[in-house]
Amino acid sequence: MIRKAVTNQLLKIAVAAVTTVLATSLVHAESLRLSTLAKPGSAAAAAAEKLAKEVKERTDGRVDIQVYPASQLGDWTEVHELVSQGALDMALQPLSSSFDKRLAISWFPYSVTTYASAQKAMTKGGYIDGLVDDIIKDENLKLLGVFGDGMGGAGFIKDIPDPANPDVKRDLKIRIWPGGTTHRYMMERFGFSTVTVPWADLYTGMQVGVVDGQIGGTPQLLIDNFKDITKTWVQYNDHFEANWIFINRDTFDGLSPEDQQALIDVSQEITIERFKQVEADDQKFLQEMRDAGIKVVTFDDAQLEHLADTVRKDVWPQIADEIGQDTLDRLRKAVGVMN
Repeated sequence: MIRKAVTNQLLKIAVAAVTTVLATSLVHAESLRLSTLAKPGSAAAAAAEKLAKEVKERTDGRVDIQVYPASQLGDWTEVHELVSQGALDMALQPLSSSFDKRLAISWFPYSVTTYASAQKAMTKGGYIDGLVDDIIKDENLKLLGVFGDGMGGAGFIKDIPDPANPDVKRDLKIRIWPGGTTHRYMMERFGFSTVTVPWADLYTGMQVGVVDGQIGGTPQLLIDNFKDITKTWVQYNDHFEANWIFINRDTFDGLSPEDQQALIDVSQEITIERFKQVEADDQKFLQEMRDAGIKVVTFDDAQLEHLADTVRKDVWPQIADEIGQDTLDRLRKAVGVMN
């Protein structure tokens, strides 16, 4: 009887000890859900998995990030709002200007012109990094890093006469994405007519000649979607396509300083590592275009600067409302453009 009582007591102590350990673990462990629209097997999805693995190791398991690829938790605009509300913790994806128009800075034409200038602007301490982090504070979000998809350009079903000359009048219609005011004014300045076409109708629209081309994507986007109907690709370098790594600010503030730093460090390492690779990836897809018989137009530094200067001088004043005058003034100062 005594032995049974002792055994029962020992069992109670053991259960209490296990319960205490579990409770302690629960207090100090953070399980975070990260959403990305990237498909499994893609470079961006691999980056999300690496982020989760490295953060878990560096925090000794205190921060455990679960990655949900392929928009499992909602499309990117929904996820933006969910992370802002705290219903989700993190995301690796574009930021939506639906919640703050100033986030159009992400694709504002010729805010950067080269991979080097994009890296300088978008890594920690850069002017776009600072602008974006300031903007999303109002949405209860914290910026951690960026994963670059590539430099923007335009694909056409026809030849483009004198593409380096922004003053040529062209009898060509180019598709602008719904809400793409920034690039509508830019392409009209470059001599094109513009028309808004939903993404779902774009392939057919180009195939039957309703539109002569499309802008707003990267070399990979063209290879994945329009390779068989494109005749010319113009590498305008008009914007740098970016997926941002961000977290709910309350969630971030709830972590220890050490764990916060681990998140920042790993995100910035992924950011810099990707910048080392993204130009090579773009070049790979440009070569794939050439191999498929697509004419690829690129510009030397002087031509690219001429295009950028034209847009900054003539187009930026027309699209100032897209990001607000204060944001535009900060951008102008950063790139050395006088008002």
